[in-house]
Amino acid sequence: MLATALTLIASCEPQSIEIDSSSSADLVMHNGAIYTVDNAHSWAQALAIKDGRIIYVGTDVGINDFLGADTKIVDLQNKMVMPGMQDVHIHPISGGILSASCDLNGLSNIAEYRTAISDYANANPDLEWILGGGWAMSVFGAGGKPNRKIIDELVSDRPVFLTSTDGHSGWANSLALELAGITKETPDPVDGIIDRDPETGELIGSLQEGAMTLMEKYIPSDTMESKIAGLRYSMEMLNGYGITSIQDAIVRETELQTYRHLEGQNELTLRVVASLWWERAQGLEQLENLKKLRTKYTSNLVKPTTVKIMQDGLVENYTAVLVEPYYIPSQSKGIPMVEPEFLKKVVTVLDAENFQVHFHALGDGAVRQSLDAVEESIYENGRL
Repeated sequence: MLATALTLIASCEPQSIEIDSSSSADLVMHNGAIYTVDNAHSWAQALAIKDGRIIYVGTDVGINDFLGADTKIVDLQNKMVMPGMQDVHIHPISGGILSASCDLNGLSNIAEYRTAISDYANANPDLEWILGGGWAMSVFGAGGKPNRKIIDELVSDRPVFLTSTDGHSGWANSLALELAGITKETPDPVDGIIDRDPETGELIGSLQEGAMTLMEKYIPSDTMESKIAGLRYSMEMLNGYGITSIQDAIVRETELQTYRHLEGQNELTLRVVASLWWERAQGLEQLENLKKLRTKYTSNLVKPTTVKIMQDGLVENYTAVLVEPYYIPSQSKGIPMVEPEFLKKVVTVLDAENFQVHFHALGDGAVRQSLDAVEESIYENGRL
């Protein structure tokens, strides 16, 4: 199939699109099928690059004008070249770390989860914590509430905490809950839910949204080495799929340091728009730090010019904010993570400071709240 596609592409008539012929190129690619994505959907045979910029797109004959003594020449052998693709919402560092931990992604039932958790724990007897994730809420029925006792049967001597595939819920064993001081009397945080048995009030073992932070502060932090390894893993995968630009949907300073390290080693093979995380436990005072991070870490390949605001959760665990209540006994409408009137102030201030605002707003109520905040910022600031 691919060979046929390449043959058809190579048969297209190339068109010369000269940009600049002032000097020889650093890199020349020729004898290929190059999709230019211009308005005419032109195809070409060759291209030349100098100082990281394309200076010529055209024919194999025309490319000769850009050859110099130090030009690297690549024979494409009729293979296709196209602009790199972009992924606009991804977590490459944490995702890469997860791939080296207890990874449940791709598994489809509790039996497979049990096997994977047991195998990982047995293969890593020296780990203080068993960490990982990738389980799906749908496997555990309405509300997506996995039980701690499932893990207790497999690992009872070490704490275990596994995040869901969407990152909005956590699954802990009894020891992890005990170490974190989470009991049936622990109140729900304002931005999350500690799942409990509706009859006894006993902990089920799942923590929704902001309730995960009650556990996370006891979990050993990822090292810089693990972050670098995770990013390298993800870069190789992304580049392999033709993805060369991304938006990292949640970054704090440690993630920016990870990108800076690889860029400094000339290893970063992605252009990155970094979404700085809006800390819900803080107020407008965090704006100054966001500005400092933007100034400090903006580089040739990394642009921390966006701020991510999590306004609600998911429908599956009833934390997405709805206009009308869920059809469940509590008649909940979900959890607005940022108070809607304060959200207007936040978005207005961020917009005035030339930040792009990145919302997670899944329910129709959260979408309405986010759009109201955008409308307020336009009213206050005009269209920047």
